[in-house]
Parts: sequence; structure tokens; C-alpha cells
Amino acid sequence: MSTAPTEVSPRISRFDAESATAMTVDFLRRLGYEGSWLPMKVSLDGELYVVEMMFQKLSAKVQINSKTKEIREYEFQEGEGASNSLVSLVKSKGKIIFLVAAVSIAVVVVKLIGVF
Repeated sequence: MSTAPTEVSPRISRFDAESATAMTVDFLRRLGYEGSWLPMKVSLDGELYVVEMMFQKLSAKVQINSKTKEIREYEFQEGEGASNSLVSLVKSKGKIIFLVAAVSIAVVVVKLIGVF
């Protein structure tokens, strides 16, 4: 039986935007904010990851130190001020699609009637 030493490669701890987002979701759930949080923006400002999340009309902004993985600051906003461009864009796309469909149907009906 051989007792040759085995090499153990050190695990390199990577703290990236995905890790910061997962840590933010976990933090928000521990605070009691259950639900499907939607990540809106993650940015690195020096050593701080700034993670912005959205859930219904509630937005959260969490700052995490990338070296120590410590949550340095967090902030919540409620109401209309918490709305963002992505939610507005999705709503306006729906309205545009409805409008195009309605105009298309109107054109087909007018052609079937024989006005044009």
C-alpha cells in the first residue's frame, strides 16, 4: 500500500457579479422579503459590488465588499419611485404589439368589406 502524498490544489475564491447577486437574494430572504427578485443591475465600484434588485414595486440596492464579502449598506424603495426602465419597456412593448395587431385586423376587415 502506497502512502504517496496527494497534491491538493487550493481553491481560488472568485467573487463576481453572479456571486454578489446570489448573496443579495439570500440576504433579502433572510430579512423576510420572500419572492422572485429580479436582478436589474450589478456594478463594481472600487471594492464594492452594488447590486440593484426589483420585486413588484419594491426595489433594493445592496453594497457588498468584494474582498471581505461583507454587506456594507442596503436600501429599499417602495412605490412608483421604484419603477425602472425595464418594467416600463416591457409594458410599452405589450401596448405596441396590441396596437399593431389591432391595426392589422382593421386593415383585413376593411379589405374584406371591399372599401379598398
